Amino acid sequence: MPKLIDLTGKKFGRLTVIDRAPNSAKCETRWNCVCECGAKTTVRGKNLIQGITRSCGCIRKDPRPYRNTHGMSRTRLYRIWSLIKNRCENENSPAYRNYGGRGIKLCEDWHSSSAFFEWALSNGYAENLTIDRIDNNKGYSPENCRWVDETTQGNNKRTNRYITIGDKTKTLAQWCREYNMNYKAVHNRITKLEWDIEKALTTPVKSSKNKLQKD
Repeated sequence: MPKLIDLTGKKFGRLTVIDRAPNSAKCETRWNCVCECGAKTTVRGKNLIQGITRSCGCIRKDPRPYRNTHGMSRTRLYRIWSLIKNRCENENSPAYRNYGGRGIKLCEDWHSSSAFFEWALSNGYAENLTIDRIDNNKGYSPENCRWVDETTQGNNKRTNRYITIGDKTKTLAQWCREYNMNYKAVHNRITKLEWDIEKALTTPVKSSKNKLQKD
């Protein structure tokens, strides 16, 4: 039997979990919650974790213009917001350990998808861009996020290897572009063949059978 995850005190949409409720007739785990509107309700744990239930029902009556996310629930921008929220707050997400698990949080304002949409559309969002955290040790917020192309985001990854040659420090990908070298070939030379960086970047790659030169 899987270990029960204690949801007490956690927030899901407009709901904050108060304590455990008796199981349903089908032995499903349930939790007592209080909604932002002040109403109390009991919700199945699965529905909270999967984002199926996010309020006591008041959200359907909310007159605010972004109640239905301006019809954006099927858009790429909505998927981006959902993925961010999931990896920061859903402990069952495979990505959680690299985000929420190490303290990366979604700012309070962006718990409202409408606020996130407004920021995105006012700060350069385009279909060919991805969201990037400027400081990878800080969370998702207007002050720490920007829209960039994949190359820029790749250069800003926490796992990037930075290499200094002379008085310049760049990622391996940036050095490969500067020397017009294949990234995979150079990476293999450094990690598998244990070449020094300058030799790996300046030695031509054999064209025959695409094998790496070993001397």
